[in-house]
Amino acid sequence: MATKIAVFSDIHANLPAMKAVAQHIARSRYDAVFCLGDLGGYAAEPNEVQEAVMNMGCSCIMGNYDDGVGHNRDDCGCHYSKPIDIEMSHISFTWTRAHTTDTNKEWLRALPLTVRDEIEGRRVLFCHGSPRSNTEYLFDTRSDGYYRQYTSGGKWDAQADVILFGHTHVPFHRVVDEVQFVNTGSVGRPKDGDNRAGYTVLTFCENKLRVEQVRVEYDIERACQTLIRAGLPSYFAEYLRRGGFMPKLANEGEAGGEAATKGPHIKAGPNDREYLITTD
Repeated sequence: MATKIAVFSDIHANLPAMKAVAQHIARSRYDAVFCLGDLGGYAAEPNEVQEAVMNMGCSCIMGNYDDGVGHNRDDCGCHYSKPIDIEMSHISFTWTRAHTTDTNKEWLRALPLTVRDEIEGRRVLFCHGSPRSNTEYLFDTRSDGYYRQYTSGGKWDAQADVILFGHTHVPFHRVVDEVQFVNTGSVGRPKDGDNRAGYTVLTFCENKLRVEQVRVEYDIERACQTLIRAGLPSYFAEYLRRGGFMPKLANEGEAGGEAATKGPHIKAGPNDREYLITTD
């Protein structure tokens, strides 16, 4: 007998993306559904997204953004280093913190940091960033040695056969010392160049695990126009359109943005919350 579950993460206040994924999940009839957190930030509908997740009735854990907003902290714990990322992160977080209702903040504060389950004889850990922290980034570029911290005998042995996480917004699947590490990608703010909403399906059989990264089309322009009307930076809209592959900032002199690539430049517009795409 096989058990099939759906896992999604990092919606970031993008209601059209969340609705599209929720509808796709509902049609597919999975045995269980899990949310790995980060419901708000970077778009204009944090309360609506949170209520959509609550209405799904799925297990949900606390992402770093949920922690920051729920506890009215000073920042989201994103730990960015580039000036453009720091600036945009600050704008996003302060807006989201101000616009999330007190009732929804109370719900966010009550979320667990991790969830554990046993599926078809496998120990499964659901977390946001890593087994030890919801702010740690488990990038796909990290070495096997780094991931061994969380395998049997490691410093932070997670005591799990399958570890599911998000936070980086880039889906991937790798195996280190027989432990399956699965990044489920992002529903509302992908950073892998594919602007479609993403989630992950895992099929547990007695002797094997199948991992499928699912992408779903949604109305990106509706999300973009909604956030712009709310007074958020047009940079956030362009980020959604480009699937996180943002050009470098002309006034920084080097690659700027969370997933910058070579190509056109962005210049700050007359409003410091606007960014204009230009070409060389």
